[in-house]
Amino acid sequence: MARRVRPSARQRRDEILDTALDLVIAQGYPGCTMQSIARTLGVTRPALYEYYRDHEQLLADLVAREHQKAVELVVRCTSAAAEVEDPRQLSEALLREYFDAVTQAPRTWRLILISPVGAPQQVRDDIDAVRRMVLEQLRFAIRSLPAPFGGPGADSELLALSFIAGAEAAARLVLDDPGRFPPERLTAVLSALAGRVTRTWPH
Repeated sequence: MARRVRPSARQRRDEILDTALDLVIAQGYPGCTMQSIARTLGVTRPALYEYYRDHEQLLADLVAREHQKAVELVVRCTSAAAEVEDPRQLSEALLREYFDAVTQAPRTWRLILISPVGAPQQVRDDIDAVRRMVLEQLRFAIRSLPAPFGGPGADSELLALSFIAGAEAAARLVLDDPGRFPPERLTAVLSALAGRVTRTWPH
């Protein structure tokens, strides 16, 4: 009889985090407790404390892991889009790559988009810190763009907040009803809207 291989501590932590991720997506943060995680895994609560000091640390690690995945996907996608030389085609390339990132990791993006209500205060603080970082990065990028997309005189804060709100709304449509709102449909419409703006670019 083959000897059963005991999972490593890293594998066990990933299994715990994957279970927590599914619970948060299905029931929100209030539904993801140490008891519900243990019950889903078929273990006792003390078994979880071998890997995580407490519930707050577990959720903080989960949020950090998924945000890191999202950042890596977005960086990879925007790097690919940056190879497009025609500024009028840039919006379409960015949208296409963004929706690719969302569809490649739907569970990650569902966690990012879910309300943090019910999460421990430290987790909510971590989420707020990430959002502030993303906002500042977008503001810097907008200030670096030529008019009409940005520039030193642009209201970079409002433009960045509008971009984030639009990107999150579009991601929800793709994740919640992909048959009705496939990435191709959203890319076509949103890039057409952006195209109307780019017609003001100097030739």
